[in-house]
Amino acid sequence: MKNEPNGKVLFNEECSICNFEINHYKKRSQLQYENSSQKGDKYLKALYVEFIDGREIKGVDAFIYVWSNTKGYGWLAKFVSLPILFTLAKVLYAFLAFILYWRFKIFNRTLSS
Repeated sequence: MKNEPNGKVLFNEECSICNFEINHYKKRSQLQYENSSQKGDKYLKALYVEFIDGREIKGVDAFIYVWSNTKGYGWLAKFVSLPILFTLAKVLYAFLAFILYWRFKIFNRTLSS
């Protein structure tokens, strides 16, 4: 998937942690990025990459795509792609994404009230 020019990275711009990390990658890549914070819960729960043909990848796979296409991060994409690390990364990402999702939902509900 490296250098597949049709991928658009969908991320929650309203999440301060997500936004901080993605802004770093924006400076080092030519990828397209889109704020997905208003697209619904599906896109709040994980990082997504959407392709022109309608395919989507999410979570660790999406990060591997971003890292593969971001200057200085190709090594990380290869490292996390190793079978044992990939499995561990998926478990860790699921946990962290769950925490960030609920942190975002609770924080935004507080702001809306």
